[in-house]
Amino acid sequence: MSEAKISRSMQKRQAIIDGAKTAFQQYGVSDTSMDKIAETAQVSKRTVYNHFESKEILVTHIIRDIWSQNILTYEFEYDKNRDLRSQLNELIANELQFMCDQGTLDLIRVAMGYCLFNPEMSNGELREFFEQETTLIRWLRHAMEDGKFRKKDPYLVSEQLLGLLKGQAFWPQVLHFDERLTEAQMRELTNDTLDLFLSYYEI
Repeated sequence: MSEAKISRSMQKRQAIIDGAKTAFQQYGVSDTSMDKIAETAQVSKRTVYNHFESKEILVTHIIRDIWSQNILTYEFEYDKNRDLRSQLNELIANELQFMCDQGTLDLIRVAMGYCLFNPEMSNGELREFFEQETTLIRWLRHAMEDGKFRKKDPYLVSEQLLGLLKGQAFWPQVLHFDERLTEAQMRELTNDTLDLFLSYYEI
C-alpha cells in the first residue's frame, strides 16, 4: 500500500516548525521574530501567519511536539523481575533531561506568558493534551498492579513524583532564579527523590 502524500500546505507547515526551531536555537526565542522564522523556513511571512497566528502559538505547538517525543512516546516497560529503584531511576533521568534542556526552558517561558493572558488555551487544548497517559503513569500503574506500590491514582502519583523534581530542576530555572542543574546536582536530586518517594510508596 503506498504512503499517503503530504499536502503542500502540510509541507509548508512543517517547514515553518523546523525553521522556527532552527531560528530559536540560533537567536534565542525572545530575539526571534516571525520575519526571521519566515526567512529561515523560506516561506512568506503571510504563510507563517496563515498557519500560526502568533509566535506564542507556534512556541506552544513546538513544546507539545517536544513533550510528545520525549515523554509520550518514550518507551520503557515495567519489568517485575528488575529492581524498582533502578527502573524508576531511568524514568526520572528521562524526565530531568526534558526539564533541564535550555532550549525547552526558553520555549516554556514564552508559552507561559501567552497562556497567562489566554487562559482558554491552558484550560482547553493544552490541558487535554498534557492529561494524556505517559510512560511514567503506565509504569506506576503496572507496579501497583504487581503489588510493589501502594494503590492510588497513578496520575496523582505521577504528579507527586514530578513535583519533587520540578521544585529544584524546573521552576527555579524557568523563573531565572537558579542556573541549570549540573550533572552532579541532578544525580543528587534523583537519589533524594527516589529515597523519599520509595519510602512512602514501596511495599
